[in-house]
Amino acid sequence: MYQANERRRFLQLAAVAGFGVAVPATTQAGQSRASRQLPRLGTVRPLDPVALDDILVGCSYLGCGGGGSLTDGRARLAVDVQANLSFSLLDVASLGDDEWVASPYGLGSLAAPTEAQQREFEGLARVADSVEASFRLLSQHLKRSFVAAVAGELGPWSTAAALSTAARCGIPLLNADRVGRAAPEATQDSLLAAGVSNLPIAAVTCFGDEIILEKLARGARSEDLLRALSVASLGDLGVTDAALSGRTVRKSGALIAGTITHAEALGRAVRLAKAGATSPLEALIDAGSGERMFEGRVIQCNWKDEAGFLIGKVHLDGEGAFAGGSYRVHFKNENIIAWQDDAVSVLPPELISIIDSSSGEAIANPAFVIGARVTVLKFPAPAIWRTEQGRRLFGPEHFGYEVVPSDY
Repeated sequence: MYQANERRRFLQLAAVAGFGVAVPATTQAGQSRASRQLPRLGTVRPLDPVALDDILVGCSYLGCGGGGSLTDGRARLAVDVQANLSFSLLDVASLGDDEWVASPYGLGSLAAPTEAQQREFEGLARVADSVEASFRLLSQHLKRSFVAAVAGELGPWSTAAALSTAARCGIPLLNADRVGRAAPEATQDSLLAAGVSNLPIAAVTCFGDEIILEKLARGARSEDLLRALSVASLGDLGVTDAALSGRTVRKSGALIAGTITHAEALGRAVRLAKAGATSPLEALIDAGSGERMFEGRVIQCNWKDEAGFLIGKVHLDGEGAFAGGSYRVHFKNENIIAWQDDAVSVLPPELISIIDSSSGEAIANPAFVIGARVTVLKFPAPAIWRTEQGRRLFGPEHFGYEVVPSDY
């Protein structure tokens, strides 16, 4: 019910604001070069408030318990809607060879800062939006215009941040991302799996510190360095990287194309199911080629904030067809691996989404209510993560889990 009310408030705000769908829009005087070069007319699709909300709802399932809060994602876009900004989507095929895109995202833990952390940084001024600031910083550093933004991952806040940054810069969002779901580490990146560099990297802390990373000892070092910066900025770090030409984007596996409209299709299926008083869970399974793995009640959830990650486990007792069984899911920001009784049930990089059985809404880690009835769904991972390099970056061994070949 809470999420339904949030959706109504978002759409009401859009109506009051007179949400427009002109493409593209200029948002501010004196914008950076990030917003001056626009793609060819006729190649972008306007996104109205219903489409925007469908995208965020779809991302809440593909976020695998991470990718930020759906409520926060809606709130972020509502600010832009109220400011009469326009949103649009650009297909990868419509991107010119010499047109450039970049990927803005936020990096941090889902755990709230402790009182000690808040006291440590008390008195420092905050920037209005660290993600947008990082996008403009990279544009300025490269002295290059970007014609579209690319979501770093699929998550209700993560994707909202990319949509918002694009709208504020007067450019579309590319219909693609770099994971095909939400992921805990910067190393789970289709660019790294495809052997494409994401350098240079621009980062802006919530306090306005600006950092440009031009060189890394190895690609995986970006996670170590950016995570440390995130911890030093209360988990609020804006990052933009992967400045790519259309020619590079179309290199096989560099980006995962079509993922924004895939998220939209999931959200639309759930919305229509609820409007028609049919099962949103069944609609979600059908739209996403999902599989029902378990049903039961939450009996325990333990978590901690560790080195900038939300680390935890949720335990379920089975009901219905799963009565007498148990299920547990380990998460590192996102749901990573699951067991039914003592057998491995789902391995990374497959998607694990835990759904409120009554409302059909995705549950974000660690917001579990003891005694609540939930359903665990599995969705297939994009093909890039099934390659040898993809498994090295996103397989169980990467996260420290030893499995036998039959578990694959």
